[in-house]
Amino acid sequence: MRRRRSPAGVHLPGLFHRLLERIRGWEQRLVRGSGEHPLLLLSYPRGKEEAAREVEIAYTHTLPALGAETVAPYAKVLAALPVMVVVLLRPVNPCGCLGHHHPAGIESRLTRRLAAELGSNVGEIDLAYEAIRDWRPQPLSSLAAGDLGESLEALHFQAALLAVLLHELEHLAFPEKKERAIRGASNEFYSEVMRELVAREGGTGYGMAGPPPRP
Repeated sequence: MRRRRSPAGVHLPGLFHRLLERIRGWEQRLVRGSGEHPLLLLSYPRGKEEAAREVEIAYTHTLPALGAETVAPYAKVLAALPVMVVVLLRPVNPCGCLGHHHPAGIESRLTRRLAAELGSNVGEIDLAYEAIRDWRPQPLSSLAAGDLGESLEALHFQAALLAVLLHELEHLAFPEKKERAIRGASNEFYSEVMRELVAREGGTGYGMAGPPPRP
């Protein structure tokens, strides 16, 4: 999932972070979804447990608590996925994307090893959690959400994590689908999730409160 192209030179921090990840090593966390949702094996840089925990909360708590109409568009997606999906977590991607699905043949060594040991298909995606935190999907620009204060940013992060996670899972489940259609669905899903979370948190509304900011 791509975000707006950034100015030249911003890939260096991404490369630096990836170098640090190699030095520090990686840890894994197995996350069990509700119902028939696939297992997620989160693989993240050592010391970044908080990022993994945010994804776990989004998948095991926020997603199941959403209304049936909100999650209905992703019922077929979740049903079409392998029993297990590896989710590689990075702060940012050098290309600037929020995430990627990894087609068969380009998976990481971890995923290939798991598939061999389990004797079944294992999917793989990646998420750039700090880039997702900063993401503001268009055409949404600002919020009319009362006085939620800092909790509004936490709600945004949960909604954004879910939107990008399901975006990449849809690519994984249905690789023939076009990016434009999947992005439109995930942006709308983000908006619906925010409406639910904001209403639940503060009993207020969420939506457009002004024109999109200039890039």
